[in-house]
Amino acid sequence: MCNKKKWIILLCCFCLIVSAGAFYVPQKGANGQSVVYAAPLVRIGYAQTREYGPFSQVLLETAKELAREGCIAESFLDKYEDVNYEMHFEEGDTVKLWQDICDATVKGAPYQFSRDAFFDMNEMPQEDYSDMVNRKDVDITFTMGTDPSVYFFEHEKKNKFMSLYAADPIKSGIVKSTTERYTDNSYALMDLTPYLRQLDAGYKFLQFEKLGVVYEDSEAAYDYSDIREIEQKAEEYGFEVVYEHVDEPVSEEDFDRYYEELKQAYRNLVDKGIDCLYVTISSINYEEKMQELLDDAIIPAGVKTMAQDDLAPLAYGVLFGVTISDAKEVAAYVFSEIRRYAEEGVPFDELDMVYECTPRIGINYTTARRIRYDLPFEDLQIVDVVYKNE
Repeated sequence: MCNKKKWIILLCCFCLIVSAGAFYVPQKGANGQSVVYAAPLVRIGYAQTREYGPFSQVLLETAKELAREGCIAESFLDKYEDVNYEMHFEEGDTVKLWQDICDATVKGAPYQFSRDAFFDMNEMPQEDYSDMVNRKDVDITFTMGTDPSVYFFEHEKKNKFMSLYAADPIKSGIVKSTTERYTDNSYALMDLTPYLRQLDAGYKFLQFEKLGVVYEDSEAAYDYSDIREIEQKAEEYGFEVVYEHVDEPVSEEDFDRYYEELKQAYRNLVDKGIDCLYVTISSINYEEKMQELLDDAIIPAGVKTMAQDDLAPLAYGVLFGVTISDAKEVAAYVFSEIRRYAEEGVPFDELDMVYECTPRIGINYTTARRIRYDLPFEDLQIVDVVYKNE
């Protein structure tokens, strides 16, 4: 009788072990040895201000990180090997990417994207915003842009969120400082000097004396166009800044008005004698409109141009640019912080929020020739990317 009880106990223990094993997924650790995680450790949601190529590229690079960890099928890597949303982006790309990620997720993977937790605030009525927060199918939500980040800070009480693309997370009230949060479920990725580095490089290369800037006359545009940094560098280097204001479009039907006013603003700046135009972050469709806007007055006047929005505008006529972010670096950094939280037990409100991307310099050789800009050889040697659009 004693032996029978012993066998029953052993059988029950065996069944418990087998059952528990169904909730664990073997992975390879840094030393190549097998590691097991409770599945899932983290379910990821996504909320964006609007469709925007850099947002999508960070999402794609994060998915690639997970694919290399065995959480997403390798076929996904093959399908998206040559995709670059920062250079070629169309409306709807992000939704399709999200669906493909979810379709390729390995069953039982420790890191997963939650299929129904994808949100675009630009496509939602305000009364539906509450659907984004306090969900049962999410552990961490990536908030892309200032608006969703602020909304999550004010309304997310159950889960955690990581603000990856807020213009100024501290000024926006998302976090208190580079190391302090207002709430223990918040996180904001910050590179403290991207536009200052960009302006330093731009001034060194282009040596402008009068910089033209167009932005919407609003507090939000003042922040995301980083006018403070422009004025700081103007004082440091002694160049003059000349401004024109154009309201951003509020609908698809409003874009015709927007582009006509942009052309007029550029003409006004040329009349004011600028020798360089700083193309600030805005609603310009680079692929369809950038070259047309520049060809109207800027390039005929021989005015140099510098892109604020990374290197994408250079493919469509802007002369010079310096990267302010790198999607691959952002994805690797963010995922490493998530792993510290999920696998090493680092408290979420102690994760590191400050990182600095490796800057790359780009130039459009075609535009340089058209405006007769002769880049010194020593400067040309440190250019990372050369564009031609002849």
